Amino acid sequence: MSSGPGELVVITGGHRVDHEAVAAMTDDIAGRLGWSVVRMAHPDAIGALAARTERPAWQGAVLLYDLPGLDLRRGAEPTPVGPDAEARRVLGALLRAGRGIVALHHALAGWPAWDGWAEALGGRFLYAPGTVRGVPTSASGYRMATYRVEVLASDHPVCAGIEAFTVEDELYRCAVFDDDVLALLGTDASIDAHEMIDTYGEVRHGRVGPAGAGPGSSLVGWASAAGASPIVYLLPGHGPSTLGHPVFRRLLTNACLWVSGEQARAWATQRARPVPS
Repeated sequence: MSSGPGELVVITGGHRVDHEAVAAMTDDIAGRLGWSVVRMAHPDAIGALAARTERPAWQGAVLLYDLPGLDLRRGAEPTPVGPDAEARRVLGALLRAGRGIVALHHALAGWPAWDGWAEALGGRFLYAPGTVRGVPTSASGYRMATYRVEVLASDHPVCAGIEAFTVEDELYRCAVFDDDVLALLGTDASIDAHEMIDTYGEVRHGRVGPAGAGPGSSLVGWASAAGASPIVYLLPGHGPSTLGHPVFRRLLTNACLWVSGEQARAWATQRARPVPS
């Protein structure tokens, strides 16, 4: 599978990841696509991203495996930080230019003080009680589980050649804007609040208790849009077992290829979603 010359821009930072597993996965995906890999990490990623955002002939996709805008330390209050004016400018330019974005796993918690970023991604994972679309919302929940990923849109390019597969990964109970995204993948695994760990209690107090009664969704993969940018979010991706899973790698390859193409940009433009302010 090849889309011609391009770059897979991989952004990490703000959350602990297995960099060796990430490198192996992204090298494999870029090789399948005939792309090169460019790695960036916060806090320097915004500056490094700016040059590519403003380059008219740039081709490829941006893979977000990051958690920006949150001071996250065990035993301390999860504290939103930014984005500052430059981050908003660069990310806004990225979306206006129609750059394709694929966001993985914990990236759904990024920029918690920026409501518009949640609208762009199609949902929000909260590390502390906050608001989602103006509604007070408890902190999100999570649990490790072996669960089955079901294909909901077999005719969509992201799901091409993908059949149901099983992962041992982290499930979330968090806000997903089901009515505003294009459902691609789901699961019948339980996301009952009583089976989930409360993220805030675990991070702030080391207390492993049930999650609050905030919103949840059975979707584990979807497409959204902001400005002219097509965006795909995939919930699996917690650790090496999923990052090395052959079906997951094909799924991620499909997603990167789709968001980089004209068809996806046309789809995003037709949805007329605003660039977050």
